[in-house]
Amino acid sequence: MTDRVSQGWTPAPRQGLIPLYPLGFGTILGKSFAVLKGNPRVLLLFVVGVQTLSMVLYMTALGLITFAAFSRAATVPEFSPEFNELMAGGTAIVILSSLVLAALLMAVTVIAQGIVVAEVAHASLSEKSGLAVLWRRVRPAFWRLVGYSVLVGIASMVAFVILAAPAIVLAVVGSSVALVFAVIVGIAAFLGGVVLYAWLATKLYLAAPSIVLERIGPIRAISRSWVLTRGRFWSTFGVFALLFLITNVASSIISSVLSMFMPLVMGVLAPFGAASNDFTALAVVSIVATVLVFVLMFAIASIMTIVMGAGSTLCYIDARMRVEGIDLRMRRYVESGGGDDPYTFIADASPSPYADARSAGYAQPGYAQPGYAQPEYGQQPGYAQPGYAQPGYAQPDYAQPEYGQQPGYAQPEYTQPGRTQPGYDDAPVPPRPAPPQPRPDVTPPDQPPAPPV
Repeated sequence: MTDRVSQGWTPAPRQGLIPLYPLGFGTILGKSFAVLKGNPRVLLLFVVGVQTLSMVLYMTALGLITFAAFSRAATVPEFSPEFNELMAGGTAIVILSSLVLAALLMAVTVIAQGIVVAEVAHASLSEKSGLAVLWRRVRPAFWRLVGYSVLVGIASMVAFVILAAPAIVLAVVGSSVALVFAVIVGIAAFLGGVVLYAWLATKLYLAAPSIVLERIGPIRAISRSWVLTRGRFWSTFGVFALLFLITNVASSIISSVLSMFMPLVMGVLAPFGAASNDFTALAVVSIVATVLVFVLMFAIASIMTIVMGAGSTLCYIDARMRVEGIDLRMRRYVESGGGDDPYTFIADASPSPYADARSAGYAQPGYAQPGYAQPEYGQQPGYAQPGYAQPGYAQPDYAQPEYGQQPGYAQPEYTQPGRTQPGYDDAPVPPRPAPPQPRPDVTPPDQPPAPPV
């Protein structure tokens, strides 16, 4: 990271992308999209712009190579031996060219993914870095990222072949029973492939940030991602699945809107039915409209790459905060204005004191200040629980006062009448007055008899 030396008075460090303690589920989701506005010059102009331009150049180059490879075959009879040779040679040229161009496109995509990881890592430390600074961090990890992408691609192809092979074999048999079983096996293989993809994608979701920030190889990065997601599989899967669904649904909606407005675009580019009488104009309009839609769709896909990459980096930082306590090192780095790279791996690092009990391995509810006892819910911080010493203060020597007794004063003894009050030895206590006697019953006099009628 960058070294920033401060002299004299310096203002408080500005708020970074994330708070420097273990992150919640909603924080990771929200900050995955918030990273887009933090450094738009790098993320939007470079990641989206360069990727989109690379894809346009890829499609243009592939189209020109395909046209040049098969144009010679159109000059010979279709059923002649030369036609078959020209078609075979053109097919081989197109396949080799597509592989080379795809490798170049993958290199650009890998660089974009690494830039996203580096940008999120720097933004979490309140640093807004330029493309040159981010590239210095990504450059040593470039070939490792390429190797990881190749490994993932090979593993995906092998898994697809293994899952699809039984259904293909049954379909080749051709009987009605075999076709029914082929459909059943195909559906089961598809569902199994979805589950396998979700599981492996979640377990490997933190591999790319590990390669860039820890500067380790692909195999070691796979192991690190496996370890960091242990005990946090479902939360990591939730982030991955929700970001994947949100970005793909948004992409589908935009694609549908563009498809609806495609006739309007073609009408603007070729008004008054001019293209109906000119096939060249119709072809040009179709190509231009298709290219525009394709460029917009790939730009949206590049934004999806940024969001997914930001989500994986934030999950990686959160996991290392909970397991290795790098939030404390990140806080020291921000407060001191620089220093050692807080993302460097340190063996046997202690978990964060802010982590919860399940991820850290010990009970620590809430977010306590380091060095102080954790107050229970509803207890005011800074006061000890009854019967325990107050954190940071010595326990007083006198006995614990009873309930209702004022601390620091002795409980006065109860005295019987006739004894002396404590502290007043010469003053006798007056005797308790006698209780009042009940009044005697007074029988009312007899009433005189009633007068005769």
